[in-house]
Amino acid sequence: MSELNGVSLSSYYKLKVRDLKNTHIKELVSFNLVLSDDRLIGKCNYFKGRGYYTPWLEIDYYPILRKENLEENFFKIIYNFLSPGSKLFVTYIRDNETREMLYKGAHPVETPLGLSLLLAGFTWFKDWYFPEGGNEGFPKLQSNKPLNGDEGIRQLEIIREEIKNVNILKRIDELIDHYRKSRDRIIHWEIT
Repeated sequence: MSELNGVSLSSYYKLKVRDLKNTHIKELVSFNLVLSDDRLIGKCNYFKGRGYYTPWLEIDYYPILRKENLEENFFKIIYNFLSPGSKLFVTYIRDNETREMLYKGAHPVETPLGLSLLLAGFTWFKDWYFPEGGNEGFPKLQSNKPLNGDEGIRQLEIIREEIKNVNILKRIDELIDHYRKSRDRIIHWEIT
């Protein structure tokens, strides 16, 4: 998790990894992500992958970054950290606006949390609104990092058919263009 520790989120804030612990699964670690002022962003579990099991990161998320307009930057950092094909799970139990919009039937990318994930480059979404086996925890959005630029474009074009919001459609088109310019490479964000 040293890759996330000390990463600049803005000119004022850096990320800090705290309470890093190994688990009974050798590829799985748990840790807390906090801001440089020690406010908690999320309690995390990271599985680095094994064989055909792709890596994933789960964040029990505290949406404190949205009010400071840093949520998109945060998820761009997470996007850069994850390898192609990885999955990101972000709880929304503390995010009233996202939770209410999803319960009313909004597409995940039409919610504040989902839009931040989309703008960070994630291209496939699922709302896990109920635990299936008892160990999954809170409701969460799953967003996947594409394997490559072509796959990212394909997935975004599917989402584009499901969305009616003109502003979000424009952002999807911008992201598709960004992937096209990457020439089948996965995009890497510069955080400024």
